[in-house]
Amino acid sequence: MITAILLSGIIQGGFLAMMLLRKPSNQVPNRILATLILVVMSHLFLICLDVKDMFLLYPHCSRLSWLLPLLYGPLILLLTQSITDPDFRMHRRQWLSLLPFAIYFFILLPYFSLPTADKLAYLSDSRLVAQQDFGWMNTLTNYLHVGFVGSSLLTFYRNLRKRSQHFSNSDLIDVHWLKEFLWIVLSVMLFSVATFYARKYRVAYLGSIYPAHFLLVVVLIYWIAFKLLHEKAALTPSPATAPAQEAEPAPKYAKSSLSDVLSDDIAQRVTTLMHSEKPYLDNNLTLVELAARLDIPRHQLSQVINTAFGVNFFEFVNQYRLQEFKVQALDPSNQHLSLLGIALECGFNSKATFNQAFKKLEGTTPSDFVKKNREGVLK
Repeated sequence: MITAILLSGIIQGGFLAMMLLRKPSNQVPNRILATLILVVMSHLFLICLDVKDMFLLYPHCSRLSWLLPLLYGPLILLLTQSITDPDFRMHRRQWLSLLPFAIYFFILLPYFSLPTADKLAYLSDSRLVAQQDFGWMNTLTNYLHVGFVGSSLLTFYRNLRKRSQHFSNSDLIDVHWLKEFLWIVLSVMLFSVATFYARKYRVAYLGSIYPAHFLLVVVLIYWIAFKLLHEKAALTPSPATAPAQEAEPAPKYAKSSLSDVLSDDIAQRVTTLMHSEKPYLDNNLTLVELAARLDIPRHQLSQVINTAFGVNFFEFVNQYRLQEFKVQALDPSNQHLSLLGIALECGFNSKATFNQAFKKLEGTTPSDFVKKNREGVLK
């Protein structure tokens, strides 16, 4: 029964990986996620061999399950960085996250190099195999899993502020699916650690779950498939892609050479553009797109918005959307429209974002504002 479920997860994972690799957009996050799924599929296959005691038939596959999991943490961290950091670039230092995998590989290399007869002799001693399966290497792997996923969550929340400097859509800032994914993975990791120690120390009931806890990984794969099919727009939101001339990281504001005259000029130009062309009506407006309309570097526009207007990009755009909403909501010709419908037409992407922004800037709810200013609209 367990093997059948694991195999279903492997098959589903194969379809997911192909779908992600074929998607033309968000290529870096999709390829990282596809690679992660392929590693999970390989691990699940090894678990199937273990459950069926088939390592004696395929001895060269043994102990690969000690090595492959060392790729989970680095891939999850890299996936988080590629999605949440609008300025994401592959750097050499990111290869350092593969150091545990490299160390384990060299430690296990003598075993992998053993002839078939020696591996069979080792695998025939079930007591020795069980003792070493729960030895220091797999124990350390558990802590590495938790550490990497914890680092991924810290990266996610740390980059929320950075994303508010680039996006005007709250869904692209919050990336709800990724937040849920990371917390689910952390929960699965912690439960796996509990079952690992329960099996190692022969704790009743909980210890008997191992290795059936890998079924949770299958559930996770199907959850990702559900998100991919039903929330395509939110699964891999595109980070803001800078124009070619901005490939280098933007300088810090404190070191910026942006003069007061240039800053005032940009502030005037962006204000004129917001009033004349109303780009804020596009709920997916990004800093890069607005900077392209003004033909200026995005880091200069971001600095001006932060310093001259005293807000981040998300708040800056929503201020204009809010003013547009108030004009449209008080227009007698729009009395037949719902307040949410008007808000969505003004560029807000959700009811929650609209209500939160309105309450923060106006100190009241949208409905109360309309009641006071347009009597009789709401009943």
